[in-house]
Amino acid sequence: MRQVHSCLVLAVVFAFVLVSVAAAQERTPGGRQGFGRMRGSFVELLSLEQVQKELKLSEDQIAKVKEIGEKLRTEMREQFAGLREIQDVQERRTKMTEASNQFDEKARGQFREVLSQEQMMRLYQIRLQVRGAVYALNNRWVADRLKLTDEQKKKAAELEKATEDRVSEAYSPLRNLSQEERREKMADLREKISKMRSEAEQKALGLLTAEQKETFEKMKGEKIELPERRPQP
Repeated sequence: MRQVHSCLVLAVVFAFVLVSVAAAQERTPGGRQGFGRMRGSFVELLSLEQVQKELKLSEDQIAKVKEIGEKLRTEMREQFAGLREIQDVQERRTKMTEASNQFDEKARGQFREVLSQEQMMRLYQIRLQVRGAVYALNNRWVADRLKLTDEQKKKAAELEKATEDRVSEAYSPLRNLSQEERREKMADLREKISKMRSEAEQKALGLLTAEQKETFEKMKGEKIELPERRPQP
C-alpha cells in the first residue's frame, strides 16, 4: 500500500512539473508579460539561502546552481546594457521583458538538469507565491486550473496592464537623476511600489470566487517567508 502511495505521489509531482513548464510560456489572450514576470526569476530564487534550504539542495547542487546563475547574470547584464539605451519607454520595456523571458527559459532548462522533480515542483510553488495573483491570473495554465471566466481573464489583463503602467510611471522620475540622487529617492519609491503591488494583489484576488481562492492557495503550497525584493531604478 505504501509503495502504491509513493508511486501516486511521484506521478502527481511529475505531472505538475510538466504542466508548469509549459504553462510558464503561455499567457492568456491579451495578457501582458511585464508586471511580475521579472520578479521571482529562477536565478533570483535559487540564489536565496532560504529557498536552497527549503528545497534541501545538496552542496553539489548549490555549487552548480551558483555557477549557472553567475553565467546567466553576466550574459543578461551585457544584453540589458544595450537595451537601456533605447529611448522609447514602451519599446525598452518590451525588449527587456522579452530578454528576461528568454533568460528565464534558459535558466529553467539548465536548473532542471540539476534539481529533482520534487525540488522543481516546490520551486514553482515558491515562484507563484513571489509573483502573486496579478501575474498568476494572466498565466494560461493557472487560469485554466481556476476555471476563470472570459470576463475574469479580461479584468485580470486590464489590472496587470494598469499596474505595470503605474510602476513604470513611478520609476520614470529617476531616469535623469544621478546615482546618489537615486539612492536618496529609493526608500520612498520602495514603499510606493510595495503599496501599488499590494493594492493590485488585493484587486486580483477580489476577482476570484471563494472556491477559486481556495484552489489558488493550494497551488502555492506551504508559505515561505523570503526577503523583500527591492525595486531597482
